[in-house]
Amino acid sequence: MADDPSDAPAVHLDLVDAPGRGPGPEHDRELLGPDERARADRMPPSVREVWIRSRALLRTTVAPYLGCAAPEVRLARDGRGRPVLPDAPAVHVSLAHTAGCCAVAVSTAGPVGVDVERVRPLSLPDGLARRLLTPGELAEWDGVEAAERTRWLLRRWTWKEALLKAEGTGLRGGLHSFDLGWTPAGPWVRSARHRSRRWWVAEVPAGPLHVAAVARDRGMRTAS
Repeated sequence: MADDPSDAPAVHLDLVDAPGRGPGPEHDRELLGPDERARADRMPPSVREVWIRSRALLRTTVAPYLGCAAPEVRLARDGRGRPVLPDAPAVHVSLAHTAGCCAVAVSTAGPVGVDVERVRPLSLPDGLARRLLTPGELAEWDGVEAAERTRWLLRRWTWKEALLKAEGTGLRGGLHSFDLGWTPAGPWVRSARHRSRRWWVAEVPAGPLHVAAVARDRGMRTAS
């Protein structure tokens, strides 16, 4: 885990469809740039609100780091497709969204990744498990009780996707290309591809309807 608790990324999670959440879509939309608004307008209504909320949450979260108002936050992408802040390159960010929830992670100690998934029925979970899990993880999967399988698999998905986002490869990096196991301290990398001392992974409390995780690349402070 993190050598220093202060190194842990800050994670902000918002339940978009929670009653009394606060400012609505129109307020969030005002925080977006023209290109983002145009992109949102092309989206189906089923995904538009949470997408807009995720971008607004990112801006309100990072504005204090930049010392500016949320609408003034400039966003870009790095060579690996990760969101970056051109005006604060030492502040690393990641965002994710799913039905009813979005999450933003911020780190000043290294690249960060966050993922969130809604707990939902999965079609052909065994087939998904074979695409997601390594042989060692599949052995764990075989021992999971039927009632716990959906949440177990989605939790493992978030651990892995958060790490791949921090790495900068995203899903093309291959969810089944490395192991993540569970210890009393939380998720732990246990493969040769991702050396355990380099990667910090933790679950994020997300309530009964969602699962979430955050990961940070500690390569800037720990030899890889």
